[in-house]
Amino acid sequence: MAQDLAAHASGVFGLPAELDGMHVLALPPGADVVALARAWFGDARWEREPVAAVRVARPMTGARFRGIAVQEEQPGVQGLLRLDEEAALVGPVPLPATHEHGPRDLYGLEHVGQAALDRAAGWMTATARHVGGLVLPADRVRAIAPDPEARIDLTLWTAIPMTTADVVPLVRPALSGARLSPVDVPAPPGGAPQPFTITAAYEYDGAVRLRMHRPRATPVALQAVDWREHGPWAYEVSWQPLEPGELTTETPSPLHVIARQRVAPSIARVTSALWRACGGTVLDGGGFVVTPDELRDRASRR
Repeated sequence: MAQDLAAHASGVFGLPAELDGMHVLALPPGADVVALARAWFGDARWEREPVAAVRVARPMTGARFRGIAVQEEQPGVQGLLRLDEEAALVGPVPLPATHEHGPRDLYGLEHVGQAALDRAAGWMTATARHVGGLVLPADRVRAIAPDPEARIDLTLWTAIPMTTADVVPLVRPALSGARLSPVDVPAPPGGAPQPFTITAAYEYDGAVRLRMHRPRATPVALQAVDWREHGPWAYEVSWQPLEPGELTTETPSPLHVIARQRVAPSIARVTSALWRACGGTVLDGGGFVVTPDELRDRASRR
């Protein structure tokens, strides 16, 4: 489906003229672009809120036209969503439902400086992957339709650190068929929490790594989450395929895709087990919040 969308966008997508020369993010209609922006830009806000075009009835003048009204379209106003001091989005510009995948809301990127462009472009790609959208570079050479299934890593942010003795029996049922190799961590003086890593190896699918530690900084997305719903401890559950280079290629091999499909539910089940035990907030590989319902859906896939 992603390839079909990209091909369509590259050919007859028909972008409005006001977006010429801009990098464009195409989102499903109604997507909360502010919430998506705040996952990377904590202070993102509408500098000018968008106003949708509406049709209004205007009564006609003159006695012979009494009771008759004509429909007139009142033009909308594009919003200006400030990402940071150097970058902003203009939109949404609606794209009609001209193809089988339905309509899109388009946002053009205004930027100053290469650093702002790089960060905003990275966010646009991550956002398109997260919600099933598209990125159309300013040169319009091709469309980028990131595969939503390509990033399966998850991280639980919580206030509760556990030991390997607590974690191993908790996550083992979610790693059926894997060989667990926990790292032995000596108990520190005073019983302070100690980082650890557990690796679950599969014969054909690579390995799942669970790392518990306390990073120096927390992700931007947690700024929008109540402080009682997360903490400073991170349980990172990540996949290490047999060929790591295929994680970054746009066209991974069929064997890589099959292995990823087998491993992804296990990563979600491990994260879900940790979340039930500790509470907290789960983020995906793009830095976006994963709701309990989304986590449950990932864990139930076959």
